[in-house]
This record gives sequence, structure tokens and C-alpha cells, in this order.
Amino acid sequence: MLRCSSFYEDFVKTVLTINTSWSATCRMVAALVAEPGDGGFPGPVALLDYGEDRLRVQGKLGFRARTLTAATQQMLDDGAIASSGEGSPERLEHEYLIGLYGIGPYAAAHCRVLLHDFSRIPVDSSVVAYLREQHGCDPATFTAERSTWGAYLALGYRLTRLRDRLERPS
Repeated sequence: MLRCSSFYEDFVKTVLTINTSWSATCRMVAALVAEPGDGGFPGPVALLDYGEDRLRVQGKLGFRARTLTAATQQMLDDGAIASSGEGSPERLEHEYLIGLYGIGPYAAAHCRVLLHDFSRIPVDSSVVAYLREQHGCDPATFTAERSTWGAYLALGYRLTRLRDRLERPS
């Protein structure tokens, strides 16, 4: 899991993990820190001032540039985030996040986990592969079979992965 100094930084870094490799995510983050961030992670206003086109081309964010600028503007306009990047958890509900341009179930669930809402597993390709290989099921089946975990589903999932890793022979 990612953990940053503000919700906004968590949000941006989550978007930068979508449909790409970890090395590409690191490269995109470094580009944001270098230019619009001037050595630190850029806040929402700095990112918007930098602009979608520059994010796409110079930052090499590709389609993520539109997602970040549209979602950033919407969250600022709605008061879901402050110009400092701090988020308002009660305004950043899963349904709200899903409603932001370019934000799907994975990113919304991941951001909610970072806000201490563990009721959904952020399902990405590694979750799907793990569940198939280790449990012979898909995420929906895994979730349904563990419905009693309720508000702690994502924590239970992480502990299950940890247990499975620790039980593997060296």
C-alpha cells in the first residue's frame, strides 16, 4: 500500500499505478516532483497550474493527465480536498470517488483503504492472479465467501496473503 503525507498525494500516486508497471509509476512520480513540484510533491493547485498537456507530454503521464486534472478540479470545486491536499473523508466516499473522471473500482477502493475504510479489496491484476493461484477463485467469490469480515474485508485479505506467504516453504 502507498502512504503519503496528504490524501491528494495518495490519490495521485494511486492513479499513477493504473495500467502500468511499478518502474513507470516511479518515473511518473519523479517527473511530478522534478517539475511542477520543484523538488517536493506538487499540491493540487500546482498540478492544475502545470496543465494537462504538460503533464501528458513532459511528465509522460499519458491518459492519466486528463484523469488527474479533471478529478483534481472536481475535488477542489466540491470541497472534497483543500488546496493543501488534505482530504475530507466524509466527502470522499467510494461512490463519490467512482464518480470522478477516470476513477474506477480499484482506485476508489485503494483510496478508501488509505482513508481507513477496509470494506472493499482494491482489486488489481495482482489480486486476481493471487486469488486464482492460491485460492482457486475470483475476487467476487473470495469476497462472498468472507462476507462475515464486513468492514474488515481488505484487512482480512492482506492478512490472508501474509499468512499464505509465511506458510510457503523457503
